[in-house]
Amino acid sequence: MNHYILLCLSLLACLAGGVFRKIYTLRTSGNMSSIFVFNAVSSVVAAGVLLLYGVSVPSAFTLWFGILFGAVTALQALAFLWALQIGPMSYTSVIGSFSTLVTAVSGALFFGESITVLQAVGIAVMLCSFLFAAEKDKDKRRSSLRWLLLATVNFLSIGCIGIMQKVHQSSPHRDELNVFLVIAFIVSGLLSVFLAMLFGRRNKTDNGNKRVFALMLLCMTAAGVGAALNNKFNLYLSGVIDSAIFFPVVNGGGLVLSTLAAVLFFKERLSKKQWIGILLGIAAVLMLCTPV
Repeated sequence: MNHYILLCLSLLACLAGGVFRKIYTLRTSGNMSSIFVFNAVSSVVAAGVLLLYGVSVPSAFTLWFGILFGAVTALQALAFLWALQIGPMSYTSVIGSFSTLVTAVSGALFFGESITVLQAVGIAVMLCSFLFAAEKDKDKRRSSLRWLLLATVNFLSIGCIGIMQKVHQSSPHRDELNVFLVIAFIVSGLLSVFLAMLFGRRNKTDNGNKRVFALMLLCMTAAGVGAALNNKFNLYLSGVIDSAIFFPVVNGGGLVLSTLAAVLFFKERLSKKQWIGILLGIAAVLMLCTPV
């Protein structure tokens, strides 16, 4: 299959995952146990899809590193879902893409890579975008700050995920990537089940409606399939498409699609200040992803 067709499919898989997550959170707003259930089901579905590609017996390094990777993946997924419950999908996606900052700085500190002038400008623009994130309205400020904290945890977790992927792919066990991802998704799902049992409690929702239950199950399944395909496609494409094309398209294109989906499908209304922040965020991500 043409690499650029596969790239488009990867973007669509990522977008679909975000859209189905948002639909789910709109139906379960304020229900913490629903967040744990969503990640548990979608993680198991993602692991099942990856198993179709076949797996080998993992080395001890892949096993233990996959378990750690799964824990971080669970933290990221739960923070992202909670942020979607109380904040806009568009801005949450923008801040999530700031994970490029984590990978860029770690590359300079631990992998002997350099930060270009354009990337340095991108970091400054990214910080400006943060300033536009929180609402000034006193009634909304508390929830806005909580959303911003969750969105920040989300982006830091995504950055750590990127670093851990790079560490594994720089090791002698790089050929065990598929089983590495399967282990991670299984661990993420099991942790979510444990958290649901430990902290979750049933809140009053319309889950008793069979049509609503079917919709929620569809959302969890579709998000899991999207996560599996997006991870699989991106890991393959990162090795066959030039970085100067791949990373700006994946990050910048994904942000534009998420923003359009938020406006068209969910009718999100943001202040002028927030729209400025989103545009600055997209520009910052493009700068951080451009290796020149």
